[in-house]
Amino acid sequence: MKNLRAVPRTRHGRYVFLVLILLCAPALNAAEYPTKTVQIINPFPPGAVTDIVARILAPKMSAALGQPVVVVNKPGGGGAVGIQVAKEAAPDGYTILVTPPPILLIPLVNKNSRFTTKDFTPLALATSSPNTTVVRKESPWKTLEEFIAEAKKTPGQLTYGSAGPGTTPHFIGELVKMKTGIDLTHVPLGSESAAATALLGGHVNISFLTLGTTRSHIEAGTLRALAVASNRRLKDFPNVPTTVEKGFPELNLKIWVGFFAPAKTPAPIVKRLAAVISESLKDSEVAASIAKSQALIENFGPQEAAKFLAEEERKWSEVARVANIAH
Repeated sequence: MKNLRAVPRTRHGRYVFLVLILLCAPALNAAEYPTKTVQIINPFPPGAVTDIVARILAPKMSAALGQPVVVVNKPGGGGAVGIQVAKEAAPDGYTILVTPPPILLIPLVNKNSRFTTKDFTPLALATSSPNTTVVRKESPWKTLEEFIAEAKKTPGQLTYGSAGPGTTPHFIGELVKMKTGIDLTHVPLGSESAAATALLGGHVNISFLTLGTTRSHIEAGTLRALAVASNRRLKDFPNVPTTVEKGFPELNLKIWVGFFAPAKTPAPIVKRLAAVISESLKDSEVAASIAKSQALIENFGPQEAAKFLAEEERKWSEVARVANIAH
């Protein structure tokens, strides 16, 4: 009888042991992390602000993690293609995402979007860049007031170019329409650089793009900045008025860049990646390179970033509703 009773106890013990191994496996994997290359998915082309920030941070992250960190460009769909790729990646810390606001804007525009912010865990809100309101040098508008006056006289006839549906320039354009009472026609393009090219070629009348995209054109005199989104004038462009000066504090908008991991990434790995990104952003060489790219370091950790993103989603959801741009 003793032997008969020992069998179930032995089987039970083995079962418990196996369950404990399965439960502990994620923690053991997290403790060993990383053991191979970490890739950062950038959903925009080379040269985009996300690409620049990710490539500045990658070497420092690699040194801290002890493994290569590479940036992989997956452009398309105004960011949707790369964001979807990151969503579908294994939640093991070896694929993370760098993205600007389209991660939350695209689902507001496209109700059939296959991702939302709930599919990701924020690691950091890394940087932000001032937005500029620009026209080509040959345009007749020397001030923002002149452009607004013309748009009011010809509703719907003037156009603005964006990086695509659900991108930040798209939403900013719609917010500009709401706050100034003008009607502009949206022309979606594939990226900020494509929007700048279309503006330079006279294919659109105005664009709302990051300073990183427009700076060289403003300096060359091929684009004219009517306003910059800032509380105070930029030291490098003292003659460009701010949106606050122009009476539109609601248009004081910055384009942020955040890092995300797929949802269900183990908490210890999220903590490790967040700490590595945060420390990398504190590096003096990184800070100098980011400043040179016309971006500002924000360095929000996961909790602060999550709170910021919730407020961003509330604000832009209202713009999408009022502008009726969802489809």
